[in-house]
Amino acid sequence: MSFYLDKLKNKIKPKDSVWLSRYNSSLGVYYSQKGQYNKAREQQLIALKIGKNINDPLLMAKAYQRLGVIYKFLGDFEISMDYFFKSRDLSYQNKDTVTGVMADLAIGQNYWRLKKYKEALKQVEKAEKIALENKLTSDVLSPVYLEKGNMLLMFGKLDESLKVYKKVEKLINETVHLEGIAALYSNIGAIYFYKNDFNKAISYYRKSLKLAEEYEDKVAIGIAKMNLGEAYYNINQFQKSEKALKESLVLFKHLKDKLNLVDNYNYLYELETKRNNAKKALAYFKMKSIYRDSIINENNLNKISSLEVKYKTAEKENKITAQNLELQTQKATIASQRNTQLLLIGGLGFLVLGGLLFYNRNKAKQKQKLQQAILEEKERGFEAVVRASEDERKRISKDLHDGIGQEMAALKMAINHVKEKEKDLNQKKALDDIYENCSKSADEIRNISHQMMPRTLLESGLVEALNDLLKTSFLYSEIEFKFDYFNVEQRFDERIEISLYRVAQELITNVVKHSKATEVNVMLYKQNEELIFFLEDNGVGMKNENKKGHGVLNIKNRIDMIKGSINYEPSPNSGTTARIIIPL
Repeated sequence: MSFYLDKLKNKIKPKDSVWLSRYNSSLGVYYSQKGQYNKAREQQLIALKIGKNINDPLLMAKAYQRLGVIYKFLGDFEISMDYFFKSRDLSYQNKDTVTGVMADLAIGQNYWRLKKYKEALKQVEKAEKIALENKLTSDVLSPVYLEKGNMLLMFGKLDESLKVYKKVEKLINETVHLEGIAALYSNIGAIYFYKNDFNKAISYYRKSLKLAEEYEDKVAIGIAKMNLGEAYYNINQFQKSEKALKESLVLFKHLKDKLNLVDNYNYLYELETKRNNAKKALAYFKMKSIYRDSIINENNLNKISSLEVKYKTAEKENKITAQNLELQTQKATIASQRNTQLLLIGGLGFLVLGGLLFYNRNKAKQKQKLQQAILEEKERGFEAVVRASEDERKRISKDLHDGIGQEMAALKMAINHVKEKEKDLNQKKALDDIYENCSKSADEIRNISHQMMPRTLLESGLVEALNDLLKTSFLYSEIEFKFDYFNVEQRFDERIEISLYRVAQELITNVVKHSKATEVNVMLYKQNEELIFFLEDNGVGMKNENKKGHGVLNIKNRIDMIKGSINYEPSPNSGTTARIIIPL
């Protein structure tokens, strides 16, 4: 896939918008298959933007459908469903039945995850009916029947489900998309699992794993290993079960696949329960609950949070507008008074003062020009220093991560390898201590690399970087934080992202060190071609002497460099609010 995408990229001309959109969307699918969902989302948003610019509903529908899939894997059903409905409506309106059927199918999958089982089956049967009426090809019918078989399986209709799966197997073999068999064999294995024929179930799970590894389908690899782990502990092969489940757990954590993490932790809980290891079982049960609750909370609160953000934003903007109006009124009154005084003085002494005023005016203009030139030169110098500093941070961060970091990882593996083979208990304990110290050093190197230049900022963008920064900064404090954002899905200019991230770092450090706050609210949104950032705490407030500190000056210089503005609103009762506006 990577090979053909590179070939395609080299053939596309810059003005060929349709193919550019298709290329970015296909690249997004490639990243989805690799489990790199942030990169996948970025490519689909580019494809969507191109489709909107040329008003091509088919390109838009395809991008919407694939964005829905990404958010489904991330466990965010609210956004996922919104994208799927948009895709379905656009597809059917413009006679793209294939994309419409796939969107209907995906809506059914989401209904199932939301425990709306009747709606789910109804949706899949609707997709099946439309596919058959329009005589769609096997590569569309096979996933439709696969999902129907899954739902029959979960309703306990095992024999009916097996018949449907056999039909799917025949359809897949008629296509070139054989990777679909990996998922199919996992599901056939599940039928035999529910029939208590564990050996036959394991046989199908292994077939699934082999195919998934061959096609490098990480999600299918994880599911196959997780299913194997469940089957093994049911026949009391606990060591095999633990190995398979821990391998799938690592994979799903890397993919940030919350849905499968819930199932994975549940199977580990069941395994340790069977082994009578109550302590481990309880720990896994807690992890399962945390991930399950995070999905539920995100889905139920997503719309409310969005409305709250918009309401607060509108409220603050109205307050600022009122303040600006009052300020303009005061300025107009003062200007009127000055004009009256100047007219009186001018009428009495125009001939005497005219020449002097002319001289002073020219002198002031010259002085202003000189000051402006000095200021611009200082800004250019500061900008060059900051740019050089950030470039050096990037270089050091990369050297630490890709150089020493990789060497430390290899050293840890080597020590662990030697430790596993060592039979002398004293030597083994010494190796354990060395391994522990090596791990601490590796963690320290990783932390320094992240502080120098967060990889999340470069790879995933401002929202995820700020989220990581907040979690890390308040991890060992008693401060609770809330981070709301909207309309900031796209990437911004690198200078803006890095500058705003560094300013947020400085502000958060000040909160931790000086504010004595217990709550912090952070907001990031785009409105009227402006990027707006709020940080509000409930601490003791900002004192006048703190406004002249080195940190505050550094913040101002960074904001000036990207033509932005910052405003502090200190209050003894409610702490401090920092509001940053950056023109885009």
